[in-house]
Amino acid sequence: MIQAWVRLNLLHIAVMAVKLTGHQIEVVLSTLDGWKQEGGQIFKEYQFSDFISASMFVTGANLEAEKANHHPELMHRYQKVKIQLSTHDVGGISELDLRMAKKLDGRAKSLQSVG
Repeated sequence: MIQAWVRLNLLHIAVMAVKLTGHQIEVVLSTLDGWKQEGGQIFKEYQFSDFISASMFVTGANLEAEKANHHPELMHRYQKVKIQLSTHDVGGISELDLRMAKKLDGRAKSLQSVG
Protein backbone atom coordinates (compact mmCIF):
# COMPACT_ATOMS: atom_id res chain seq x y z
CA MET A 1 0.00 0.00 0.00
CA ILE A 2 2.78 2.45 0.87
CA GLN A 3 4.66 1.60 -2.35
CA ALA A 4 1.58 2.41 -4.43
CA TRP A 5 1.21 5.74 -2.61
CA VAL A 6 4.88 6.60 -3.25
CA ARG A 7 4.59 5.71 -6.96
CA LEU A 8 1.42 7.77 -7.31
CA ASN A 9 3.00 10.78 -5.62
CA LEU A 10 6.20 10.50 -7.65
CA LEU A 11 4.10 10.41 -10.81
CA HIS A 12 2.24 13.52 -9.63
CA ILE A 13 5.54 15.31 -8.92
CA ALA A 14 6.83 14.39 -12.38
CA VAL A 15 3.87 16.06 -14.09
CA MET A 16 3.61 19.16 -11.92
CA ALA A 17 2.98 22.14 -14.13
CA VAL A 18 5.22 25.18 -14.38
CA LYS A 19 3.98 28.46 -15.83
CA LEU A 20 5.72 29.24 -19.11
CA THR A 21 7.15 32.64 -20.02
CA GLY A 22 5.79 34.67 -22.92
CA HIS A 23 8.81 33.79 -25.05
CA GLN A 24 8.49 30.06 -24.31
CA ILE A 25 4.83 30.17 -25.30
CA GLU A 26 5.59 32.03 -28.55
CA VAL A 27 8.25 29.48 -29.52
CA VAL A 28 5.96 26.51 -28.96
CA LEU A 29 2.93 28.16 -30.57
CA SER A 30 5.02 28.71 -33.70
CA THR A 31 5.17 24.91 -34.03
CA LEU A 32 1.40 24.47 -33.62
CA ASP A 33 -1.01 25.14 -36.47
CA GLY A 34 -3.73 27.68 -35.73
CA TRP A 35 -3.27 28.04 -31.98
CA LYS A 36 -3.26 31.58 -30.60
CA GLN A 37 -2.61 33.11 -27.22
CA GLU A 38 -4.99 35.48 -25.53
CA GLY A 39 -4.56 36.52 -21.95
CA GLY A 40 -3.56 33.56 -19.83
CA GLN A 41 -4.73 30.88 -22.27
CA ILE A 42 -4.23 29.41 -25.71
CA PHE A 43 -7.13 28.68 -28.04
CA LYS A 44 -8.05 27.24 -31.41
CA GLU A 45 -11.25 26.82 -33.41
CA TYR A 46 -11.60 23.59 -35.36
CA GLN A 47 -13.84 23.23 -38.40
CA PHE A 48 -15.33 19.83 -39.29
CA SER A 49 -17.38 18.63 -42.25
CA ASP A 50 -20.49 17.94 -40.17
CA PHE A 51 -22.01 17.82 -36.71
CA ILE A 52 -21.17 14.14 -36.15
CA SER A 53 -17.44 14.66 -36.86
CA ALA A 54 -17.36 17.66 -34.53
CA SER A 55 -19.18 15.66 -31.85
CA MET A 56 -16.76 12.76 -32.22
CA PHE A 57 -13.89 15.21 -31.74
CA VAL A 58 -15.50 16.59 -28.58
CA THR A 59 -15.95 13.07 -27.20
CA GLY A 60 -12.31 12.23 -27.93
CA ALA A 61 -11.15 15.53 -26.43
CA ASN A 62 -13.12 14.77 -23.26
CA LEU A 63 -11.55 11.32 -22.97
CA GLU A 64 -8.06 12.72 -23.57
CA ALA A 65 -8.63 15.45 -20.97
CA GLU A 66 -9.85 12.95 -18.40
CA LYS A 67 -6.79 10.72 -18.95
CA ALA A 68 -4.48 13.71 -18.49
CA ASN A 69 -6.57 15.22 -15.67
CA HIS A 70 -6.31 18.48 -17.60
CA HIS A 71 -9.65 19.80 -18.75
CA PRO A 72 -10.15 22.43 -21.48
CA GLU A 73 -12.96 24.89 -21.97
CA LEU A 74 -14.95 23.60 -24.93
CA MET A 75 -17.58 25.26 -27.11
CA HIS A 76 -19.32 23.12 -29.73
CA ARG A 77 -21.53 24.69 -32.41
CA TYR A 78 -22.62 22.43 -35.24
CA GLN A 79 -19.40 21.97 -37.31
CA LYS A 80 -17.16 24.13 -35.15
CA VAL A 81 -15.41 23.41 -31.88
CA LYS A 82 -13.45 26.03 -29.98
CA ILE A 83 -10.95 24.84 -27.38
CA GLN A 84 -9.36 27.04 -24.74
CA LEU A 85 -6.51 25.75 -22.59
CA SER A 86 -4.85 27.08 -19.47
CA THR A 87 -3.46 25.61 -16.29
CA HIS A 88 -5.38 27.00 -13.34
CA ASP A 89 -2.84 25.68 -10.81
CA VAL A 90 -0.12 27.98 -12.26
CA GLY A 91 -2.36 30.86 -13.27
CA GLY A 92 -1.48 30.72 -16.96
CA ILE A 93 -0.11 28.52 -19.70
CA SER A 94 2.03 25.48 -18.95
CA GLU A 95 3.55 22.59 -20.84
CA LEU A 96 0.39 20.61 -20.00
CA ASP A 97 -1.59 22.95 -22.26
CA LEU A 98 0.87 22.60 -25.11
CA ARG A 99 0.89 18.81 -24.85
CA MET A 100 -2.91 18.78 -24.85
CA ALA A 101 -2.98 21.08 -27.89
CA LYS A 102 -0.78 18.64 -29.83
CA LYS A 103 -2.97 15.69 -28.86
CA LEU A 104 -6.13 17.53 -29.84
CA ASP A 105 -4.63 18.51 -33.20
CA GLY A 106 -3.90 14.84 -33.88
CA ARG A 107 -7.46 13.82 -33.06
CA ALA A 108 -8.90 16.61 -35.17
CA LYS A 109 -6.71 15.80 -38.14
CA SER A 110 -7.87 12.19 -38.22
CA LEU A 111 -11.54 13.28 -38.15
CA GLN A 112 -11.09 16.11 -40.65
CA SER A 113 -9.47 13.80 -43.21
CA VAL A 114 -12.41 11.35 -43.05
CA GLY A 115 -15.27 12.13 -45.37
